[in-house]
Order: sequence, then C-alpha cells, then structure tokens
Amino acid sequence: MSLLPYPLLVSDVDGTLLGAGNRISSENKRSIARFREHGGIFTLATGRTYMEAKRFIDELRLDVPVILCNGALLFDPASGHLSPVATLPADMIRQLAANALERLSCPKDLIIYGIDVIYITQLRPSTEAALTAEKTEDLKVVSLPSFNDLPDVPYLKLVVIADPQEMHQVIAWSDTLTAFPIDATLSYDNYFEILPRGMSKGAAAAKLMERLGMEPKQLAAIGDHCNDLDMLKLAGLGAAVGNAHPEVLKQADVIVARHDEHAVSHLIEHHLLSTASEKTAK
Repeated sequence: MSLLPYPLLVSDVDGTLLGAGNRISSENKRSIARFREHGGIFTLATGRTYMEAKRFIDELRLDVPVILCNGALLFDPASGHLSPVATLPADMIRQLAANALERLSCPKDLIIYGIDVIYITQLRPSTEAALTAEKTEDLKVVSLPSFNDLPDVPYLKLVVIADPQEMHQVIAWSDTLTAFPIDATLSYDNYFEILPRGMSKGAAAAKLMERLGMEPKQLAAIGDHCNDLDMLKLAGLGAAVGNAHPEVLKQADVIVARHDEHAVSHLIEHHLLSTASEKTAK
C-alpha cells in the first residue's frame, strides 16, 4: 500500500517535463523512478500525438495509459492499444479548415491530426522547420494540395499556428464557431487547438482515475499552459512550473521550478516524497 499523499502524478510534456533541447533531464528521470519505487503511478498528459510522444513513453518505460491529443486519445503501453475518446468527422474538419483559411487574415498554418497521421498543406518556413525538428521515424506527415482532399476518416484535432501577437484574432475567430460541437484551447503561446466538445486533459484524467480505481484527491498534476488548467483544478494538488502562463500560475496550488530547472523533480522531491517520508517517520 502506498503512503504517498498523491499516488498518481500526471505531467504535461512540453514546457513542463522537457527541458533544454526538448529532453527529459536526468534529475527528472531519477525523481520519477524514486516516485515509482515508493508506489507512485506516473504518466503523461500531452497535446502531442502518439507518434510525437512515443520516444518519451519509451524512455520512461511507462506502463499505465497516457493521455494524448489534449485528452482526445488514450494510449495503453501495456497492450499497445490506441483508444480515441472522441473524434471530429471529416466533413466537419474540412469545414473548420475552410472557415479558418477564409476568415483569419493573420499569417497562420493549419495542421490536422488523425489518429496515426498528421495532415498539412504548404507551411510557412518557421512552422516547417519546427515540424522537421520534431519529426521522428514514428511520425507520419502527409502533405496535401488542399484540406478538401482529406480522407474520410475520423480526426482528433485541428491546430492553428500563429504568432503570439496574432493569437487574439485566432481566439476571437474561435468564438464565432458556435454551430460546431467543439472546444478550443491555447496549448502554447502560438498553438491554438480545436478539439471535440468535452475533450480535455482533465476529462481524460478523470477517465484514467476511474480505470485505476482512484479519486481526484489522490491526483497530483503539473503543467504550464491553459490546456492544463482543468487537469490542475481537478487534481488534489495542482502544480504550475515557474515558466507557466499567468493564469496557470494564478490558479495552481503550488508553483515549482521552471521546466528547464527540473520542475517535475522539484515537485516530486519537495511536495510528494517529502510528505510521504514524514508519514513514514511518524
């Protein structure tokens, strides 16, 4: 039986778990291992697809379901099974893409996420460079002449990439999409995501806890941006990294180190294991 006050820890990836060079630091790895040795369960909640997150899942040897695509998809490392929680139909995703291209006057790129493939059209050089830097042999990217050519399969999300100073226009545009059964979230300063309604990291974390027979008070969660907020609010302990969005800093229960200063390790050592040690001493 675990003596940990929060035996389940769910961590965001980008801007939280990853440090310099988009790597998991040895300090974070050591603390995650210690947390698991004490009976803790550790997993990830990310906006990334399975292909984009696979290297981190493998590196950490995760053995419980991982929350992907901001809650639209669950991956079970034990079975290798990908389970869509909810999807957007092809005709709707085409309409959303056409609407964005027509009504957003700012420079932008659209990326559409299928269950196991990413679809793009021509990208701006900065976006293309960022996508190339993240590309691995597991990441399948298909370039189309137009999003009208998308195949008739379910989709997980549409991402609008724009400069941070233009994001207010993207958010205002999303507010006009009331006819669509969708939710929207800012996942990074220049990434805005359109998801199936009701899908979020928090909703997926609730499903995960149900599978594990756990309650929200047993959950610790850590993140940096607005797409982490509902998960942090759900958790018994919601932690913000030092570099988090102002709204996340405002609503978090605790603030830990920056992502490039081993934030996950800081949370584990100072707020999770230290409390468990005190209980053991008693």
